[in-house]
Amino acid sequence: MSGTGGLRIGFDFLKRFLPGNVLISDPTWSNHLNIIRDAGLTFMEYPYFNAKTKGLDFEGMKNSMLKAAPGTIVLLHACAHNPTGVDPSI
Repeated sequence: MSGTGGLRIGFDFLKRFLPGNVLISDPTWSNHLNIIRDAGLTFMEYPYFNAKTKGLDFEGMKNSMLKAAPGTIVLLHACAHNPTGVDPSI
């Protein structure tokens, strides 16, 4: 099973047992949007990439997550962020 298939099964599970909004990085891999929609969920974006520093927009990401409603599902690329390649540091 690929990452796409794994995400689809995961989002189908979440739709059934924790139906909420999905918070996704901006940018994200375009297929993530289709997977989320096909599972019947809605999404909102959080800032991820800082074009000026060519790195992670940690403050923007953190603030968006802190403002998210309880029960919000967060799709976080812990490594190998697609499409930027920017990974969070320890």
